[in-house]
Amino acid sequence: MRYVIGVDGGATKCLLKAKDSSGNLLASLSGKTTNHLLVGVTEAGRRITRQMNDLIASFNGKKGDCACVVVGAAGIDSSKDKMIAYSFYNSLQLNCPIFCMNDGNVALYSTTKGVGIQAISGTGSIVVGRNAKGETTRSGGYPSIIYGNEGSGQWIAHYALNYVSKYLDGSVGTSILIEKIDDYFNGLNVTKLIDCAVALRRRPVDSKLAMLVYEAAKEGDAAAINIQQRGARELIDVAETCVRKLGFAQDEAFLSGVWGSVFSNNELFFDYYKEEFIRRYPNSKVIFPTGDAADGAIQLAYDFLDGKTDFIESLDIGA
Repeated sequence: MRYVIGVDGGATKCLLKAKDSSGNLLASLSGKTTNHLLVGVTEAGRRITRQMNDLIASFNGKKGDCACVVVGAAGIDSSKDKMIAYSFYNSLQLNCPIFCMNDGNVALYSTTKGVGIQAISGTGSIVVGRNAKGETTRSGGYPSIIYGNEGSGQWIAHYALNYVSKYLDGSVGTSILIEKIDDYFNGLNVTKLIDCAVALRRRPVDSKLAMLVYEAAKEGDAAAINIQQRGARELIDVAETCVRKLGFAQDEAFLSGVWGSVFSNNELFFDYYKEEFIRRYPNSKVIFPTGDAADGAIQLAYDFLDGKTDFIESLDIGA
């Protein structure tokens, strides 16, 4: 039985799916992140091998029957990263075409079929794009510690901590957001904030802090709303780089995809992003792709096998 595999390698988890040639789901597996930048090359390789073998074994599949694998993963941001990812999947000896690319490129194809731009905002953020000439580009995706990953969960959490520092200094008063973060810390004080900041040198900020900002914004907290709007604007600024490089501003119309947990779980963020993006580019249409990223990777695999994506190599690039 021939099948294809799609992999969504996020910064928080890894989702794998296998479907047969008729589009029937054979198996789905969700595991720990396989991002080599976060867990190290050796551990990432172990996790990928285990997860892929477990996925195939779960439907009694044979490696020789795999027709194609498409991997979209956070952390594939350079030619070096791509080579590392390929070494993981090639070691599985599946003997089929394998494509490893940034998760933004899979989302781009899922949304636009390969012509347009795609903004992803989840744990981190990135914007990628491709025009009708086949020119590709990407922007953003730099570490949150330098206030890259604009508008992402990490970025939002960092700005929430920045706002807390102003509260502790007496620059701003208490608010719904401060009360929620005070509960998170079991009582706010300068020592706890500094300890939290120092810990960021060793590990990412807790994503729960971003969720507190979302919740406070829904309850009308002005500071939380401002953080989200600023994040959306800065992510649009990143997207504008791709729009400009690819010449979409001069086109009659173009598609602007959005994807990731910040967009899908936070209606306020999405609505503001969409409104502001269309204000800047009235010739754009802001849309979500259908299905999840693993489904998008599988559709890309199908289309490649059907000869519909002769440009897949242009998606499969390193920066």
